[in-house]
Amino acid sequence: MNTVFAAFPDSDQAMRREGLAYFHYCLTEAGQAAKDCTDKDTEALLAQGLVEAQPITYEDFLPVSAAGIFQSNLGGEQSEAYAGSANRDAFEEALGAQVTDELSLYAEREKASKARVLASLQG
Repeated sequence: MNTVFAAFPDSDQAMRREGLAYFHYCLTEAGQAAKDCTDKDTEALLAQGLVEAQPITYEDFLPVSAAGIFQSNLGGEQSEAYAGSANRDAFEEALGAQVTDELSLYAEREKASKARVLASLQG
């Protein structure tokens, strides 16, 4: 069983390098003190200690996702009736708004934090 997950990275740095998670980038104290840094390579800036990357904590507030977890515990006809109402479309209709794709949101947050860091170092 231990070998099943052996190919998966088990450190934040490896997950970041392999694009398996989203991160928030910010300046370290050294980065805040740096003046007119022209380097735009995030990996180089991390290696120089000017920037640090913190994993973004994933949040899931959709009751729909919880519905799927507990659906199997209902059994029989109850499970089938519940499955029909546990979907994103129904949730959005009840909410009266479209739900934002969380992965797009995390990707935008990561991209914006990188842009802020680079702008701060070059200003």
